[in-house]
This record gives sequence, C-alpha cells and structure tokens, in this order.
Amino acid sequence: MTSAVSVRGLWKRFGQQVAVAGIDLELPAGKFIGLVGPNGAGKTTTLSMVTGLL
Repeated sequence: MTSAVSVRGLWKRFGQQVAVAGIDLELPAGKFIGLVGPNGAGKTTTLSMVTGLL
C-alpha cells in the first residue's frame, strides 16, 4: 500500500495551550478518510498543519 501522507510526532502549541500532541498519521493513496472527534480536539489544526496552511 502506498501512502499519500505520512506524519510522525506532530505537535502544535498556541502559547501554553497544547492543541495537538504527538500525532502519528498515515493516509493511504486513493482512499477516503474521516477525522472525527469532539469540539476542540485539534481536527482542524491537524489538517491545517498537514496541508501546510499552519
């Protein structure tokens, strides 16, 4: 299986607030995925970092 995206140990802080802590993520090429979680869990921050927007 070929990976379209592979991320290891992703972290993001806003001041003292940790938004994303140590995420490992591997997305297979040609597949649809969903990222689910409660409000404030860091979903948008994670996707913004992976796509280079943040």
